[in-house]
Amino acid sequence: MPVNHSRRNVLKATGAVTAAGLAGCMGNGEDADVDEVDDEVLTAWHAMGGGSGELLDDMVERFEGADSESEYQGSYEDILNSLFGAIEADQIPDVVMIDGLHNQQVLDTEAMQSAESLLPDDYPTDDLVDTVQDFFRVDGELFSMPFNNSNAILYYNKDAYEEAGLDPDQPPETLEEVREHSEALVDSGAVNYGITWPNHVWFVETWYSLADELILDNENGHDGAPTTMHAETDFAEDLWSWWRDLYEDDLYLNPGIEAWDEARNAFLAGEVGIKLDSTAAVESTVSGAEGDIEDEEDLDEDDVDGFELGTGLYPSPTEDRTGVVIGGASLFVSGNMDDQREEEVGDLLAYLGSVENQIEWHQGSGYYPIRGESIDELEDEGWFEDEPHYATAFEQLLESETTPATRRMLVGPAREVQLTIQEESQQIFSGGVSVEEGLANMKEDVEEELDRYSRVAGE
Repeated sequence: MPVNHSRRNVLKATGAVTAAGLAGCMGNGEDADVDEVDDEVLTAWHAMGGGSGELLDDMVERFEGADSESEYQGSYEDILNSLFGAIEADQIPDVVMIDGLHNQQVLDTEAMQSAESLLPDDYPTDDLVDTVQDFFRVDGELFSMPFNNSNAILYYNKDAYEEAGLDPDQPPETLEEVREHSEALVDSGAVNYGITWPNHVWFVETWYSLADELILDNENGHDGAPTTMHAETDFAEDLWSWWRDLYEDDLYLNPGIEAWDEARNAFLAGEVGIKLDSTAAVESTVSGAEGDIEDEEDLDEDDVDGFELGTGLYPSPTEDRTGVVIGGASLFVSGNMDDQREEEVGDLLAYLGSVENQIEWHQGSGYYPIRGESIDELEDEGWFEDEPHYATAFEQLLESETTPATRRMLVGPAREVQLTIQEESQQIFSGGVSVEEGLANMKEDVEEELDRYSRVAGE
């Protein structure tokens, strides 16, 4: 990380604003109204709602190494803003769950410390899945602890496939096949749209990584601060042209920017034959396809008939698959703790990363376990044979190579870059601009954000 970044300059550079008014944001805010952290209690902030959040709360409550509690802070963006406010108020919680996309912003605050340095000496970091831990290492050290990690896979409606005359055991493996299958699904009348996914940068990153293409320079930011986006390339033009054409031909249902629930509901209601989604959605998608939609908002039971669910690997832009980027989050640790609290936090991280807890977390949330031993035990117990949809993510993960392209982008102004790509994508496939113009705008706007962050954070 740049040595001339101060905490206040980094917070100014993010441009993030909490509802309370983040202190120092762009240099004109007042101190954020941040709840005091109880020094007597080991506090962990997380962004898990619903059943996953309840499971995590229960796991932290069962930890016997200290008086500890976990607190839900809202979305990944909410928890990031809460952390920035806490840093300014000197009320940093002991452990914070941070979306991998925001890693560089948190690193640049210099308010956190290495998770690996706090782990007990006998914790087997070499048992952590390589393709997972590689992303969270900084200068070779596991700076944050992997926990709720996922990748993107393909879900499809086997009943709709049969009605369309498609092989229900052969989901599309390439973007070309996605087009072919979507046409067959819609032309047969089995569904109204072939495919959907939320307009989120993670899906774009995954297409880049599968094709072994860098989305940012300097090895996606892992070899120094990035300065540009690789948008004006043949690969990018082909990708966004494919996306735009799907939309123009009424084969892609556009649920909106970051519209996860809208995409999921359309799929469960049988309006769409294929969806791209996180492996963390396996449990809810399996139950939803069976007609159990108790946890689904804005979806009426009368709209769901149930269907046989299939899952497949994320469709690749190329015949050769390099690998997928890691999604989800990791656990960062405050750099302002006494020796006793550091030991307690290290024990908590080891506890959450134990074989038993990783199995429970995987089976209860859909996120994959980060421990190799956990995977071995699940295989020995026949879990993946009984629950093949959970196996899809592991097959994809373990087949992935680690290259600069498969390490998710590490970028200071992550949220701004994310929104730029998503909003300009919306302009392209809605016809507001041509592919060429949209990609040129995307590149220019991303460069402006990267330059702004570098200048403000380095003041």
